[in-house]
Amino acid sequence: MRKYFALFLALLICLSAAGCKDNTPSGSTPTDVSGPVNTTGTEGTQPDGSQSTEPAPAQPALKLGVLRDSAALGAAGLASSDRYEVAVGGDVAEKLASGALDAALLPVSDAAKIYNETDGKVKLAAITASGGWVLVERGDSVRDIFGLVGRTVYLPNGHEAAARIFEYIAEEYGYIVGDTLDVRYVDEGSLYDADLALMPSLSAGEAIVRDGGFRIALDIEEQWTYLTGESMLPAGCLVARSDMDSDTLSTLLTDLERSQKTVSDNLAAAVKAGMADTEEEAWAALEGCELIWIVGGDDMRESLADYLSALYTMDPALIGGFVPDDGFYM
Repeated sequence: MRKYFALFLALLICLSAAGCKDNTPSGSTPTDVSGPVNTTGTEGTQPDGSQSTEPAPAQPALKLGVLRDSAALGAAGLASSDRYEVAVGGDVAEKLASGALDAALLPVSDAAKIYNETDGKVKLAAITASGGWVLVERGDSVRDIFGLVGRTVYLPNGHEAAARIFEYIAEEYGYIVGDTLDVRYVDEGSLYDADLALMPSLSAGEAIVRDGGFRIALDIEEQWTYLTGESMLPAGCLVARSDMDSDTLSTLLTDLERSQKTVSDNLAAAVKAGMADTEEEAWAALEGCELIWIVGGDDMRESLADYLSALYTMDPALIGGFVPDDGFYM
């Protein structure tokens, strides 16, 4: 009997072991029924209640392009933020149009041109600067617009809208460009050698700081507003990809507005990023350029309607052939 009982007990043990065999298919992961499994690889609560020490993946930095001009100084605070990759100079307009940049600070005329030429791949998100252009004299003879009689004014190549606005102002005061007023187009670097030149305010600030003989003879925005009755001469704006998601755009607008309001605290960052050579020159640049903040489709449209129409009248090519439609405004 003991022999049969031992055999029976051995058989019972074998059958019990076979019933506990793992039937999970090869290569699969058994389900943990004790609680949810964190499969994202980001920081969070684990099944045992502990916190994961693995950091959440960083979001890619937004690529923001800025020209080396006074309007770009408003973005100095973004240059020191990990959320942004700020590229200064180069062909910012072309890079934005090609998609190499997510957003850019540009002249309003360039923004309109890119919108028209890319069938709306970019849109206007904010108006950020007014003015930005001054007539700089080496000397002290031009005290008003009538002091230009018989003088030669040097205008920068590559800044067609600003140059055309200057010519428009001169013509409205009765000058005949090429006759009673001589203008010559030169590379922007050659403006520093001229006695009387139209300069972006950053270049003007650099010239005045480095050479005590230079002074601002005329503020182009003052002349424009006097002649047109407008409240400002729109200059810089923020342009962003049309497909930028609303949360990203909202963060960008919030950060840029804060940066503009605290620009005096960020001039060291502006110099480090290559937006200006010295803080003193950056301060001087802001004398001819006002950082402003206008957002919202209706407000931006109202602020730019007459300006864009004026540029179209001067030369449609300045804004890409026609005045942008309402889709231009975010």
